[in-house]
Amino acid sequence: MNKNIISASAAIALALGSTGAAFAAGGKDADNKGFYIGADIGQARNDLSSPTSPELRLDKTDTAYGIFGGYQFNKYFGAELSIHKLGQHHIGDSDAKTTAYSLDAIGRLPVNDKFSVYGRLGGAHYERDFSGLDGAGNQNSAGFKVGLGADYAINKDWSVRTELTRYNNLPDLGTYGRTMDAWNVGVSYRF
Repeated sequence: MNKNIISASAAIALALGSTGAAFAAGGKDADNKGFYIGADIGQARNDLSSPTSPELRLDKTDTAYGIFGGYQFNKYFGAELSIHKLGQHHIGDSDAKTTAYSLDAIGRLPVNDKFSVYGRLGGAHYERDFSGLDGAGNQNSAGFKVGLGADYAINKDWSVRTELTRYNNLPDLGTYGRTMDAWNVGVSYRF
C-alpha cells in the first residue's frame, strides 16, 4: 500500500480524534451534529491537450475514488478531510496518476428531514506521478477545490450522496491540464 495513503489515513484519524475531544459534548443529536466517515466512486475528467498536430491519443476520463471523514457542527456547517485517487490520464504514450489530499468547509442547506444540498470550498495538496515524459517524475502542488452536491439520509446513521467537484492548480507540465472535474456517488456513516 502506498506510504502516502497510509500517512494521510493516519492524519485523518488523528484529526478526527483530536476534534472529538474538543466536541465531546456534541455527539449525534437532533441538530445533526457528529462525526461521519465514508467512501465514494465516480469519474474524473482532466483538461488535457495534445502538444502535436495531428493530435495524439487523449484519455481525458478515468475512474476516481476516495475516502473521507468529517464533523458536522450543526445542520448547516461541517468540515471534512479526504483522500481521492483521481485516475490515470494519457496523452499518447505518457500518463499521469493524480492523488488529492483535501481539507474542506461544507455548507449545507436542508430541504427537508432527509434531503439536503451542499457546497464545499477547501484546499488540496496534489501529487501527480508522470511517466513517459523526460525528467517528469512526481510533481506536487497545492490549490483550492469547490464542489456542489446533494445527500439523502437513509436513516439516522447512513446516507448517500452525489457531488460534482472542481480541482484547481494541479501540476501540468504544459499539456496535462491544471484543472480536473470529478463526479462521484458515495455513502457515509455517522457515529
